[in-house]
Amino acid sequence: MYHYIKIALLLFICLIICFTGYAVAQVKTETPIADYTFETIEVPGVDFLEVTASNDFGDYAGNTRSPDGEKTIGFTLIEGVFATYDFPGSVNTFFYGLDNTGKAVGHYIDVDGLYHGIILENGELRQYDFPGAAETHIYGISDETGALSGNIVDETGVTRGFSGDMPIAFPGAVTTYADFVNAAGAVVGSYLDPDGMPHGFIRNPDGSFTTIDIPETPNLEFLFVNTITDFGVVAFRAKAVNDILRSYILLPDGILYEVQLPGSVNTVVRNVNQDASIIGYYDLTDGQRYGFVGRPGTPSDRKKFGNIFSMHLSKGLNLLSVPLKPTIEMTARSLAVKTGGTAVVTLDASKQKFVAWTPNAPDDGFPIEGAKGYIVNVPQARNIVFTGAKWTNQAQVAAAPLATPLDQTWAFVVSGYLGGTQHFNGYLVTIRNTRTNAVMKTRVRGNYFAAATADLNYRSVVELADTLELTVTDTHGNIASERFNFTVDPMSLANAVLNVTLDDIGAPKQSLLLQNYPNPFNPETWIPYRLSEDSQVFVSIYDTKGILIRTLSLGYQSAGFYQDQERAAYWDGRNDLGEPVASGVYFYQLVTSAFQQTRRMLIVK
Repeated sequence: MYHYIKIALLLFICLIICFTGYAVAQVKTETPIADYTFETIEVPGVDFLEVTASNDFGDYAGNTRSPDGEKTIGFTLIEGVFATYDFPGSVNTFFYGLDNTGKAVGHYIDVDGLYHGIILENGELRQYDFPGAAETHIYGISDETGALSGNIVDETGVTRGFSGDMPIAFPGAVTTYADFVNAAGAVVGSYLDPDGMPHGFIRNPDGSFTTIDIPETPNLEFLFVNTITDFGVVAFRAKAVNDILRSYILLPDGILYEVQLPGSVNTVVRNVNQDASIIGYYDLTDGQRYGFVGRPGTPSDRKKFGNIFSMHLSKGLNLLSVPLKPTIEMTARSLAVKTGGTAVVTLDASKQKFVAWTPNAPDDGFPIEGAKGYIVNVPQARNIVFTGAKWTNQAQVAAAPLATPLDQTWAFVVSGYLGGTQHFNGYLVTIRNTRTNAVMKTRVRGNYFAAATADLNYRSVVELADTLELTVTDTHGNIASERFNFTVDPMSLANAVLNVTLDDIGAPKQSLLLQNYPNPFNPETWIPYRLSEDSQVFVSIYDTKGILIRTLSLGYQSAGFYQDQERAAYWDGRNDLGEPVASGVYFYQLVTSAFQQTRRMLIVK
């Protein structure tokens, strides 16, 4: 995959020449060899491993040979597990992008020689065709937005790039190819001019274009730009006539480095990672192809790629702060994507209340700030890398994460949706642990809610088999749901999240007459009830001899919970003549068109 990292908008400032509405970034003519330490990516028994993509967690995707050696098929290498994929009925299947969730993208060729995009998600391949295109070639996927990038071919055979749902054509170009889109929306690729000469380009977020050329190599057969990092570092490959394919790293100051893996016939760089490492593949003289990771040889080399901070996250709950200010504002969602987190929790200091976000939220959640702590739960221990500028106007320097005992669930989130078509914005969800009696509350946003609790002394706040009781009240404080009970299971503990769906909010499962309150009473009481369907409603009150004392005609009412004082039936302890009744036992009966129920109450004077 190509890392979808945030980008500085002023790129390639070395030498900018403006003409016909776009800029040209020319590089300095000297081409030193980059100083990298290389590691081969190998899979036992596989002698053709074309690594084309990686993610922040050291996972890889790319292409290999089918067992019979007759076709190319895609592969993923995730947490050390190698898996291959062959789209049904395809001539060849290719992977070129991989995001932090393990989603791989690419394309396949059908029996008619046409290209179709493919997406691998949860172990299943599905086809993706750009709307209206005759062919679709996918080369990248954004971690931030999920936007795909690549090429589309129309019915006339003209090739253009695309990003998300936007076609891309370089001004005046005969053909445009796109390869990668980053978080800021900058797209890189290449194009052929009217003379058939290849050039690289960046389509900037404002719609302008920057061209990438190698002036001292005018006789290029092709030039393909593969990726761009936060700091404007570009990786591309090119081939001149009568020369081998060569890969290059172009820094924002215009210095160009060639990348050569010693002993290889050629070296192809496909991605530059956040930690300044590169990934790709190389060929040997015997025709075998292997993947590689290249790491800058010295700290000074790494600094050329910008400010970098490496961080280790333990399996489970981690307390961390973001050490560098990203170019594009980070949110709870992007922090979860970067870390692979199942939940992100922060403390609202003004309200002294924990606020949670989970990946099933309908929005990006709260902004991530410097010098502020965040609780993140990750399923597996991993190393991550932050890039960006130093924080300014912060009270303190952001700290590394704190590893915590694995057997303590010291933070926990209950998250989910209220079922139904009604808009529940502002409803209150209350969660009570029946073992500890601890309560957490949160307001509903749209239909989504996420309630969090944490103990910053790292003591468990929830245990296996705990029962969590959930109730919902509306914006007026009226009860709006049955009581829901959920049990904390091992998966919930591992994720530090219990995901639930609360159905039938506002609509009881059955009509029911509840006990009046207060009881005993003097002189007034409230009679709560539930209606499972719309109906005329009456409450009749009888003495112990069965004589009707009072009838409360409540009118035609909608299905719902009539339990709070604002909605329950009210009796002032008087008969139909307005006279106070005597102390003693009385019976009250709820009557609707399809339901009736009787209970007893006591007046004590």
